[in-house]
Amino acid sequence: MRMYEIIEKKRDKYELSKEEIEFFVNGYSKGEIPDYQMSALLMAIYLNGMSDEELKNLTFAMANSAKTLDLSSIKVPGKYIVDKHSTGGVGDKITLIVLPIIAALGVGVCKMSGRGLGFTGGTADKLESIVGYNVNIPINDAIRQVQDIGVCLISQSPEIAVADKKIYALRDTTATVESIDLIASSIMSKKLASGVDKILLDVTVGSGAFMKTLEDARKLSKTMVKIGKLAGVETKAIVTSMSEPLGRNVGNALEIKEVISFLLSDETTLQSEEIRDLKEIVYEIAAQMIKMSGICDDMEKNRKDITKAIVSRAAYDKFIELVKAQGGHIYNVYMDWIGLNLDMPVLDDKVKYLKEIHAQSDGYVVSIDSKKIGEALVALGGGRNRKEDRIDYSVGFEFSKKVGDRVNEGDTILTVLYNDKEKFESAFEYIENAIYIDNIEEEVAKTLKSKPHILDIIDENSL
Repeated sequence: MRMYEIIEKKRDKYELSKEEIEFFVNGYSKGEIPDYQMSALLMAIYLNGMSDEELKNLTFAMANSAKTLDLSSIKVPGKYIVDKHSTGGVGDKITLIVLPIIAALGVGVCKMSGRGLGFTGGTADKLESIVGYNVNIPINDAIRQVQDIGVCLISQSPEIAVADKKIYALRDTTATVESIDLIASSIMSKKLASGVDKILLDVTVGSGAFMKTLEDARKLSKTMVKIGKLAGVETKAIVTSMSEPLGRNVGNALEIKEVISFLLSDETTLQSEEIRDLKEIVYEIAAQMIKMSGICDDMEKNRKDITKAIVSRAAYDKFIELVKAQGGHIYNVYMDWIGLNLDMPVLDDKVKYLKEIHAQSDGYVVSIDSKKIGEALVALGGGRNRKEDRIDYSVGFEFSKKVGDRVNEGDTILTVLYNDKEKFESAFEYIENAIYIDNIEEEVAKTLKSKPHILDIIDENSL
């Protein structure tokens, strides 16, 4: 078997066999196939797509290209191990809120999360804004931690799906990243290698997401659900909006503060407009994961249990337990608004400067471009252009206004927290073009404000 013949076959739109796919995946992983031949094959796949059988075989070959996890030691009779994956976005702190909630309700989770690259943030980076938090604990220690406290949250293991890492790095430099077939097999190879029973996918769509259109987000969702079905692993995709930044804070330490605030919500706060976007997505994903785990099929009951876990502070206590278990530093603080002493994570959140950005006219906020806000965060030093870039965990944005809100000239729309004045100037070029204010009708503004954040739910019945 020769790589030349495989490239030629795919170029001419013929289906590759299981053996041919395993040949190039294993050969490239071992360094036996050069970049230039793999690049040619990736472009042929990008242009011609893959059949269902090819997708399944490619995903399995990448999943099996290195170690696969054995999670049998944390398997509980009558329950399933469920994993969550997000395709990423600006202000996406959903995993950090959902995991403590479901762990407090009896769903054990061994979660591996990635780092940010470009304008979308990474959960591992957000966690590292907690002083001392170790995202790199060995997988055996992580599994023992799930046995002890029901949850761990670590960075992606370098020993999992090695072929995917090498192929993705090549796609990133050969203009083949945008292939839905290659995206789907990349994500699902890591999930299948993680040893879980079921997979829940949060597929984001909008300017601040990888998928820009609802049509493409649905296509990616269906492709991944189809791969899961072919693999015998129940997979469900929830398509969520990323047309504006999620929540009120963007930036690593700032997003941890928002996670803490959400997990300390009382019943009144949970009903407020201030956290509606976060609540809508958190409740749907958490309720679905509880259902998929086999604990309870009644989604309404699951939502009520989520509220109880938050209001009772059981979810917050689980979050602190997670932070302590992975070395995060904690200090005790008196919260006068609830009259209690609470443990809090120590954050790397010291900044030199604050700058308020004000509305230049009366009207309503019509749009906030998530991508531009994400790019502004990178310009401040809060994200990466290259994998080796160091992150300033403390910088970011606090939004006072969101889409649909009324503003008067001079009102604060957002506050920028930064450490470098030159970087602020670079970031401001993105910020000033990210926010659009217009004097639209009040009813139109209300429609914008009330747009749903759950756009679709795709499972095997949707295929």
